Amino acid sequence: MKFRTLALALSVTALLHGCGGSESSAPVAETTPAAPAAQTPTATPATAAAASETKFQTLDGQPLDLSAYAGKKVFVNYWATWCAPCIREIPALTRATVELEDEGYVFLLASDESIETIQDFVAEREFTGNFVKLNKFVGAWGIEVMPTSELYDENGNHVVTWNGAFEWDSMEMLDAIRNGTPMSLARPQ
Repeated sequence: MKFRTLALALSVTALLHGCGGSESSAPVAETTPAAPAAQTPTATPATAAAASETKFQTLDGQPLDLSAYAGKKVFVNYWATWCAPCIREIPALTRATVELEDEGYVFLLASDESIETIQDFVAEREFTGNFVKLNKFVGAWGIEVMPTSELYDENGNHVVTWNGAFEWDSMEMLDAIRNGTPMSLARPQ
């Protein structure tokens, strides 16, 4: 029991440490305000059960698996509403989405918080993007730092993981995404 408590405490400390990184001196551009997210219907009990068996679910409670994007390159960003570096990089992720969508990329912004918390946060901040709910605690999926981003190829194979916040719409990071360049060759935000 003591081992489990210690392991949980270390996991939470690692997540908070990764998220609480130093303030970046790089300017972060403002986002263009978008219409607040529409309220979505609640999932049925059968849909909710199916959604909980997948890694992700849409903000209307529908199950979502990466296989839904077969033939596309999928960029998944794991973030949280309480993580300042996560929040700072969302506008750059939105711009990178626009930049790469014609090249067959799909961007998912996944949080393990409740659907309601995600919806309220996105509406309050007027963020746009493909926000989804991550089922289970991020640590259950091997995520140790917030934010973390992963890239999957057109066949669903993992290509690369980036730990930490980046200016995703910079030419350097757009090239890192296109080439699957590991973090050690890319500069953090």
